[in-house]
Order: sequence, then C-alpha cells, then structure tokens
Amino acid sequence: MDNILLLMISLCSVEIASSSTIENTKLLLQDLFSNYSDDVLPIKDQTKPVNVYMDISLISINDFDEVAGTIKIIAILNISWNDESLVWDTSVYGNTTSLTFTQGKIWLPQMFLLNPAESNEPISNKHFKVTVTHTGDVQWNSGGMLKAICTPDVSKFPFDQHTCTLDVSAWGFLTKQVTLTIPSPTVNLKLYNVNNEWDVIDSNTTLWSDTFDIAKYSITIKRRYLNFLVTVVIPIVMLALVNPFVFILPFNSGERTSYSITVLLAFTVNMTVVSDRMPSSSHPVSHLSYYILSMISVSAVIVIVNMFQTRTYSKGDRNQPIPRYISKSVDFLQQICRSKRIGDETQHVFTQSSRNDQIDKDAAGENSLIHDISESPDKTEEPVHEGVKSYVIEDTFSASKGKLLNFPMLSAYDLT
Repeated sequence: MDNILLLMISLCSVEIASSSTIENTKLLLQDLFSNYSDDVLPIKDQTKPVNVYMDISLISINDFDEVAGTIKIIAILNISWNDESLVWDTSVYGNTTSLTFTQGKIWLPQMFLLNPAESNEPISNKHFKVTVTHTGDVQWNSGGMLKAICTPDVSKFPFDQHTCTLDVSAWGFLTKQVTLTIPSPTVNLKLYNVNNEWDVIDSNTTLWSDTFDIAKYSITIKRRYLNFLVTVVIPIVMLALVNPFVFILPFNSGERTSYSITVLLAFTVNMTVVSDRMPSSSHPVSHLSYYILSMISVSAVIVIVNMFQTRTYSKGDRNQPIPRYISKSVDFLQQICRSKRIGDETQHVFTQSSRNDQIDKDAAGENSLIHDISESPDKTEEPVHEGVKSYVIEDTFSASKGKLLNFPMLSAYDLT
C-alpha cells in the first residue's frame, strides 16, 4: 500500500513539473525577445523572401455610393507566415506550444489598401494580437473598415450589379523580400452579415506580381430590386398603358383634357420620386431615366393633340375659314392616301385583265370543240340558231376619279 502511494505522488510531481506555468511562459517570452528585432526579416537566409499567406473574410457591406463611386466594407485579413526567430523547445518551457501577445512585439508584413477612397493607412490596429506556435508559425488576424474606390454602372438600374476589387499589398517590401500567396480562390463569406440592399453573388481572388505583389479580391454585388419594382417601376408602366386611352373618351364628356393633363402631372411626380432614389450619375445614365423622359414627352404630345381636337370639335362658326396650315396638311395627307389607293386599284385592274384573257382563251377552246362536234359524221347536223348572243368584254377605267366603272363579264353561248 505504501508503494502505491509513493508511485502516485511521484507521477503527480512529474505532471506538475512538466505542465506550463506562468513562470515558464514569462521565461519563454524573455528568452524569445532577448535578441529579437522587428526590423529584420524573420528568416535566417536573408537572400530568400518571406512567404506570406493571406485570405480575406467579408463581414458586412456598410455602404455603396454609386455617385461617389466608393464601397465601404468591414473585412478581416487572415495573414500567416513562419518566423524562424520564434522557435523553441517545448520540453524546456513546460510543454508550452503557443503564445499570444500584442502585435507590436514581432515583425509584421503591414498590409495597405492600394485603391483607397480616403487616406492610405495600414490595415491593422495596435490592439490586435498575434499567435505564435513553437515551430515559428505566426497567425495574425488584422482588418477593419475598408473604403475603396469602385466604379459603378447604373445603366440597368434597378436591376444593376457591380464588381468591386480590393487591392491589398505589403507596402514597402519588394518581391524579393516578401511574396504573397492566396490559398483560397474566393472570398470567405462564412462570417458575412446579409445586407438589406445588396446581395453578394460572386467573388474571386487573383495575384498580380511584378516589382511587388498585389492581392486582388473581387466582390460582385447585386441590388435587391423588389421594393423599387413595386413602388416605382410598375406604377410608371401602368401610367404609360392608360395614357393613350384618352382618345376613346367622347368629346362632350369634358374629361379629355383633364385626363391627359392628370397623367402628365403623374409622370412628372414620379420623375421627382425616382430622381430622389436613383443614383445621380451622368456616365452612364440609367435606362429608366430615358424611359420616364420619353413617357413624359409622349404625354405632352397627347395633351397638345387633345387640345387641338377639342378646339376643332367645339368650333361653332361654320363660315369661319379653316387656317391655311391645317388645310395644307389635310391636302398633303389626302394626296398620299389617294396615290396609294390608285396604285392598289391599278394593280387590281391588271390582275383582272389577265384573268379575262384566260377566260377568252377558254371560251375560244370551247367554241372550237362545239364546231368539231357539229361537223362529226356520227351526229346529225343542226344549224346554229341565228340568235347566238355574245356580250362585249369592256374594261373602262376612269383616270379622273381613279375608280373602276365596269368590270369585265363573259356570258355563255345560247345554243337553243
């Protein structure tokens, strides 16, 4: 029994001695940074570059300004590399395998946004921390509010979509010092909070490498158009459909003018509402703006035509001469319609004449057949009655009136 108790005490002593304690952690930090400099590349062979892995996690889209051409997002940069100066033996320091401390203690590949909409500052914060393992692997999660330039295309508003790109680089380090690697082909959306106005429909990553490396993270966003469709687009289309129906109203109802003016005012009010909600961009201009402008123009023309019609209908003095410009316009339209009608009737006459020629040929063939039958020896010859009647085919066309006066007719032979 005593031997078992002694064995248990010895095992507990060994476990306590090999566990990580605060003294071991302090000693480890003291030994690691006793001869450490954050201005030196964390690699033993200084002729080789430090390979930095970087992914981006999108948290939210705070704002997209189509007029200013900017996008504001919150994102996290997941950056990792290997620091060969931060390697230790875990058995010496109580099996301590990792440490977490503030980022200002070690060398960092500070990342900058190369297409910022405001000041160009590092994508980091002094309160961020880094985690280092005993093999020298460093994990640094920096990020914050990023406001980048994004050129919009609102021509298809409100069914528009835009692609915005974030250009991130370790500013100040050449390719021979720091090389960037993007492990994932897309942006990480696991932590993304859904936006009420925009949907993220696609994303991709590319790496540009020359004198220095640039990581490009592209995000394609699409507008949620249902609200705008119900409140703006559908009412405008319905007004455009009912606008021409003003011409079916009777003149004596007195509502034609008020109806057309009311529709014109409704289009004007909708134009004001749309202008407040539509991006004020001049290049390019939304197709919806052109559509509303064309509908206002058509409505204005309808109002003008309706006024002239009402004025003509209510004209009481029959002896008052018609204005010269109106009579000339009517004469011009009559000439056009008359020329078209004469052309159609001439074509009809030519077609009828060809049909008459065919009838004449058929009639001639029938006469010859009758003549052959009458001369046949098998039949009794009978004289042809003197009263054989024939009718003259006459085509008469009046060029002065442009009308067909008499159509050709052909009678059958009376053989009685």
